[in-house]
Amino acid sequence: MSGRVVEMLNGAPLMSGVDGNLVKQVADAGRLRTLKGHFGRIGQEELSKRLFFVLSGEMRMLRMAPDGQEHLMQRFRAGEFFCLAAAISGHSCNNLMINAGTTELIYWGHDIFRGYMLENSDFYNNILCQMGSQIEQEREMRTLSRCCKADVKVAAYLLGKIKRGHCLRQYVCAVDLKPISLTAQELGIARETLSRSLQRLVKREGISYQRGMVRVANIACLEAVLEESECSCGLMASSR
Repeated sequence: MSGRVVEMLNGAPLMSGVDGNLVKQVADAGRLRTLKGHFGRIGQEELSKRLFFVLSGEMRMLRMAPDGQEHLMQRFRAGEFFCLAAAISGHSCNNLMINAGTTELIYWGHDIFRGYMLENSDFYNNILCQMGSQIEQEREMRTLSRCCKADVKVAAYLLGKIKRGHCLRQYVCAVDLKPISLTAQELGIARETLSRSLQRLVKREGISYQRGMVRVANIACLEAVLEESECSCGLMASSR
């Protein structure tokens, strides 16, 4: 396997503390796959048997709602694993994945990956931690989808990004919302509604916003939006 793949795996939280030789073994055991164009799909059956890592591009997790609509749950970019829970449980994560443009993946059968987990306790513990983080994020997005107030959704979404360390700079917390239309879809609101909510947060001096980039100036302001809300969806608890 190429040095680029080994380097990317070494940088993944899942491999933190794992011996370099084992990381190379994991890389060598994987198989490469490229999804070209748009809306190539990985279905539930395949997700129940394989673990994937994004080398380039982006994958999007969709869940089918009772009304037949597909809802965007999470996005996975280069350097991220997806469907870790299935690797532990052996069951599908009850979602499907689509690619956003040409996307390069590496994947492993669950039996291969479980073997590495048994060999290295750091590897096993890292998987449990990452799996918990992904499940928590999915739970938060389901909670967001039930909320009826756009400003609350946006504030909770930004707080969630901060909590998970998804800021782009060390000293100024910057969150990239591009493409805005996709972030709006993720929140279950119209793009125009998202823009208006962001502008209201600017007026409250909680953030600055320009060309899809949000810089958080006052976390307390975002928390206040949740505290002032009469919404009973539980966002305040899940955002802390």
